[in-house]
Amino acid sequence: MELMPILDPSGLPVFRAGGTKAWRQHKHRGYVVSLEWAGNFRRANGVMVIWPEYNVLLTKTSPGMWVIGRRAITEFVGFDANGKCTGSASEHCYRECLAALDVLGKDRNDKQAFLALVDTVIKFAPELVLMPATPKELRKQMRGESLWDITAVDTKTGKTIAQGEI
Repeated sequence: MELMPILDPSGLPVFRAGGTKAWRQHKHRGYVVSLEWAGNFRRANGVMVIWPEYNVLLTKTSPGMWVIGRRAITEFVGFDANGKCTGSASEHCYRECLAALDVLGKDRNDKQAFLALVDTVIKFAPELVLMPATPKELRKQMRGESLWDITAVDTKTGKTIAQGEI
């Protein structure tokens, strides 16, 4: 996701997902899934961004995006009593997907959209877990331009002691 200089009415920055900075993108059962890194240059975590591919019966003026972090994805997949992954959706996944339908501009009573969203989350959960670390080029882009270049110079000798940027 890319931080935009545009702010929403509450003063928070707007995010743009997908594009060339995404690791992988998929279309599955009416949803677009983008696996990408979000955060800043020091700590960028893998996230799964989901938004509707198309929406014929639009209930809101503009559908939003739903983001699941790599640290939270294990809550969405079911485990048995022995702690082994079953590959099915957990109760938490069903609750969160039902709540996310409103964000995505879908009707909460649309069972097809609900089951497609659950299927999409479960299908791409392994790819989210196996995402590589943030590439150095992307971290440089996330850093942006430096505000100040600082140089420490010894006043007696005129030699540069240290350099840095903020």
